[in-house]
Amino acid sequence: MNERHDGSSIDLEKQLVRYMIQRRLTRRDMLELIGKVGAAAALAPVIAACTSAAGSAAPTNAPTAGQTAGQSPAAAASASASAAASGAPAATPVPQPESELRIYNWTEYLSEDAIPSFKEMINATYGVDINVKTDYFGNLDEAYAKIGNDGGGFDVTFPTGVDVPALLAKGAIVELNKSLIPNIGNLGAEWSDPGYDPGNAHSVPYMWWTTGIAYDRDRIDENLTSSTSLWDPRFAKHIGMLDDWQEVFGMTLIQLGINANTTDTAEIDQAYNRLAEQRPLVRVWDTNTRRMMTSGDVWIGQIWGADLYRIQKRVKKARYYIPEEGGVKGSDTMVVLSGSEHPVAANLFINHMLDAHVAAENTNYIYYMGPNAAAKEFILPEILEDPTLNPDQELVARLQELLDLGPAVRDEYLKRWHQLGR
Repeated sequence: MNERHDGSSIDLEKQLVRYMIQRRLTRRDMLELIGKVGAAAALAPVIAACTSAAGSAAPTNAPTAGQTAGQSPAAAASASASAAASGAPAATPVPQPESELRIYNWTEYLSEDAIPSFKEMINATYGVDINVKTDYFGNLDEAYAKIGNDGGGFDVTFPTGVDVPALLAKGAIVELNKSLIPNIGNLGAEWSDPGYDPGNAHSVPYMWWTTGIAYDRDRIDENLTSSTSLWDPRFAKHIGMLDDWQEVFGMTLIQLGINANTTDTAEIDQAYNRLAEQRPLVRVWDTNTRRMMTSGDVWIGQIWGADLYRIQKRVKKARYYIPEEGGVKGSDTMVVLSGSEHPVAANLFINHMLDAHVAAENTNYIYYMGPNAAAKEFILPEILEDPTLNPDQELVARLQELLDLGPAVRDEYLKRWHQLGR
């Protein structure tokens, strides 16, 4: 019969006595050891002996500090106590995931199997039935208002890279526990040390994109190449723009030959004046570009490139291009929120999302390219070969990544953004 043994029939007192005799420890010595390193570490060899008698310990997919790959938690704990007894630093005990996880994410931004496979992995590895709850946001202003300074009751969310420094500055996110995220090694080298978060200390990149322009060839029967097409009076009231101040200003600045991250007030005013010229032509500002481009009212719009595939399900002749003047690239990240009540589960979830197969499934589902180099062999060829989704490196090198400009400069942009009266 394959019945799991819980070790309750093992004589713990005998094991403890045997351990003390073998190491010539008096009762006082044992009490002093417990005082130094804690009962869990001091008694770990005894527990390990009981575990060995009862059966092998449950495996873990993420070795912790002091635990080598393939080493059981009991063995790691035993080594920890031995090190403590000899005066060496004690290793960290293997953490167990909590039984709940709360995720705050964009709608339809995970494959349908991502959470079920995570729950299955946690159960198989740790014997924990984890309850995963997911709430959704429609734009980043809504998301950041809800998480506030401590996460708003959520454990994991998906901010853009540009917003990571501000979230860190206000204490909304915490440092990642890399010992629980060995799959971080699957990231491509170009994603290992982003400017917004050196060393990925507080975030891990999830998906990346280009920002460009889509248009309906049934409505506009010509080959467009410039961002100035979004100012063309022939398309008046059929133009859509992202409801994102930094994306809109960034594209406009690049059109004017100015750096997308300028902090110069005169240059910001140039972009504002250019956008004021466009204002009467625009029908809608929206971050849901699929809704915007499939409404039938918008013929041309600023979009995130990866949204093209879903737009084309409704608008068969939709086309996408990055403006000849240059464009923007960006990335979403995964972070653990400072008020997380389930930090172990949160870090393990991020590790799961970095698994090569899971990352590939996410890309194949949402059609965004991820930064996961190990996942590429499992990504659909139609995605890898599509320059809209996976542009060549020469083009990527010419794109600008939006940066955190700091509160004072951000306020200058936002003042003008609100003046546009969208």
